[in-house]
Amino acid sequence: MIRPGPRLAAALALAAGCGAAAAHEAAPPVLMLDKAAQHRAGIRTVSPDAAPELLRLPARVVADPRRELRVAAPQDGVVEAEGGALPQPGQAVRAGQVLARLRPVLPQPERRDLDVELNTAGRDLKLGRMQIDRYGIDEHQRLEVKLPTPSIEILTGYRSAQARSGELLAALRQPLLLRAPRDGTVLRSPARAGQVAAAGQTLFELVADARDGGLAVALEYGDDDVDADGAMRAVTVDGRALPLRFVGAAYDAALRSHRALYALEPDAPAVVNQPLLVLAPHGPSALRLPAAAVFHHDGADWVWLHTAAQRFEAAPVRLVPGDGGTVRIAAGLSGGERVVSAGAEALGALARGQASP
Repeated sequence: MIRPGPRLAAALALAAGCGAAAAHEAAPPVLMLDKAAQHRAGIRTVSPDAAPELLRLPARVVADPRRELRVAAPQDGVVEAEGGALPQPGQAVRAGQVLARLRPVLPQPERRDLDVELNTAGRDLKLGRMQIDRYGIDEHQRLEVKLPTPSIEILTGYRSAQARSGELLAALRQPLLLRAPRDGTVLRSPARAGQVAAAGQTLFELVADARDGGLAVALEYGDDDVDADGAMRAVTVDGRALPLRFVGAAYDAALRSHRALYALEPDAPAVVNQPLLVLAPHGPSALRLPAAAVFHHDGADWVWLHTAAQRFEAAPVRLVPGDGGTVRIAAGLSGGERVVSAGAEALGALARGQASP
């Protein structure tokens, strides 16, 4: 049953198609429907959701930089294969595994200085050995206060010469072992047997084993209003959704752009350099409604509010364009209302019928 409110005759000018001035000046239409009438009209209501707009920002799948490891030459040297061959891309390696040997290469002046120091250390070592044998000193005993002062001096000098001699020999002749720092897989291997590598030059790039699949999503954007850490998923070009876990973001002052990194799930169907679209929140939160909840009349947008058990009242709203299935309410609602999401057309028809002469 429909019962007009006290000012319904003037209010129904909105639904009856009167001019814009009359519609805006009239009181909002009010309809009174009992539960049976609401059921027949298919009335359903919702509360507006406060949700930000989602932007689709282009991004790319990358190897997770948190798990990229680089093994570099600690000094100039010649690369030598361990076990006959150097590790190749795609090969799994274990923590501590020798990837290659590096035979030191020194400039002639530096080598000459080291040779002089090595000869001096060798002479001190022989002298210490002679003194230890002469005085019957146990070269392996601990240095303690109770030992005679000469014995302490002899042992200290001898052990210092031993250490210097070992370090100098390693610098001059002994190859350095380049080991894998963690379990992982070789990504790239610029090293070649016989190659002269400079100090600091990267010889092996690994991706460490981890609970994740070793892949991440890199996003660059210039809009300061993008909420990067609120992005929860990305979509592929064929529409598949990929869950994301925010890792971090930074701002590049030189390029005036933001960069964000997200981790992918271990079983994510993605490969390095694959393009994606990250769904990132943008701007402040806004009330969101199904598009079917809004009706347009005489240049304005309206919704039906369920203000009491049997009372429905039309209210003007201002919209922000949404993604097709929903609309964002910029003004007109506070967020606590019950809005008719299904049956708005039936309410409009009832209002028009009530307004007809």
